[in-house]
Amino acid sequence: MVGQYARHMKHSLNKYLRIIHRIAGIIGSVIVLVMAITGILLNHRSWIGYSSKTSLKLQKYLFGLHSGVIGNVSIKWVTDLGAICMIVLSLTGILIWFKSSFKSIKRRDDP
Repeated sequence: MVGQYARHMKHSLNKYLRIIHRIAGIIGSVIVLVMAITGILLNHRSWIGYSSKTSLKLQKYLFGLHSGVIGNVSIKWVTDLGAICMIVLSLTGILIWFKSSFKSIKRRDDP
């Protein structure tokens, strides 16, 4: 009875670990994608028409978005959320990998 409960708890923990990993991956990936795109566009300003007035407004918007400020509103919490998601994604990925690695080693060693 205790062994069955322990297996159920282990299965539930693995399930929740994968759900957390998936959610952190999706949210973090979107935020990192926005940061990467805005960073590339800011590094290569000629791609967005560096000399025109319209592009200057676009550059200011991209810089604000990239640095965590839109207009007068700070959105640094979004970049913090992205960083937290990447930390959670890394840690849960390592845990999932170790669990599957040890499981395959245990199966291989069992006769």
